[in-house]
Amino acid sequence: MVRKQLLREFEERGARSVENDRMIFAELAEHYRENYLKEAEYVDGRKVGGLRSVSSAKTFLNSLCEHFSNRRLRTITYGDIQRFRSTRLKTPIKRSEPKKPIKRIEQQAPTKRSEQRSIASVNRELTLLRRMMGIAEREGWIIKNPFDMGEPLINPADEKKRERILSREEEMRLLEACTGRTSHLRPILICALDTGMRHGEILKLIWADIDFTNGLITVRAFNTKTMRERQVAMTIRLEQELWKLYQTAQNKNALVFGIKDNVKRSFNTVRSTAKLPDVRFHDLRHTAATRLVAKHLPLSEVGRVLGHTQPTTTYRYVNSNVETAKRAALALDTFQAEIQTEKTEETKERIN
Repeated sequence: MVRKQLLREFEERGARSVENDRMIFAELAEHYRENYLKEAEYVDGRKVGGLRSVSSAKTFLNSLCEHFSNRRLRTITYGDIQRFRSTRLKTPIKRSEPKKPIKRIEQQAPTKRSEQRSIASVNRELTLLRRMMGIAEREGWIIKNPFDMGEPLINPADEKKRERILSREEEMRLLEACTGRTSHLRPILICALDTGMRHGEILKLIWADIDFTNGLITVRAFNTKTMRERQVAMTIRLEQELWKLYQTAQNKNALVFGIKDNVKRSFNTVRSTAKLPDVRFHDLRHTAATRLVAKHLPLSEVGRVLGHTQPTTTYRYVNSNVETAKRAALALDTFQAEIQTEKTEETKERIN
């Protein structure tokens, strides 16, 4: 089948076919960098090109180039990609970890600690590779995308789902840690906990999005992951926090929180102070969703609040925590107690 396609291509394209056969992965990577690896572009609030996270894509592309750089595109097979996935999963992530200084002046060099590479991380790399191979296929540089030559190589179901929900006590510790140089983080964390908004959606808010009269926040379409505008209601404490910021804002058209990129450094400081090193910013969104469900808000409405387009996505954000598990056990205990009571009453009736 492939042989016939190659012969047909040579008859139709001649010398161009020979050039395509010699093309290497590095050339495809360069083409992707020049034409696709760009910041997102919007027209009338709709994304028409580019990527939301260029930095992540660059990291994934570097990993692919390290592995496939000098390989001819047409020699990359389904089995090659399968072996790449296996190799990446076995390759631990090296992170720098500074040692505590022995003396006040002297600082030792940072040590390296290894972490298991997650399936989700490798899936992101494979997703990029699949897209690049799709581009190569459309351009005629390869005959068929190797991803289509066997069973799916990317299975999101295999990814480990985080189930980290903050308790009320942990929330208090986190907010109380927002003091001094990290005090600016408190209203941001409250916004995440009380609206379930994404990290990027929060930081891109401008004062025109805040409606104090009706107590609403408008999340603009081009700031969302799903490209759909939605409105989120403010809680009393969030409205109070935002009003304080508004009173001192120099420019009413500026960003609400005045931060353009991220809050990674300050958030790391706060969670360390609160002794909650395992908490991620995205866990605040999970926490908000779980609390809404705990208060019997229908999943369909929770999905609209979070900005989901598919019900299955909402299910991933609603986790059964220890408190829920205990309530379930209590409900079953009650059921068994009722049965035992009925048996006791039946026994008494027979005796009488």
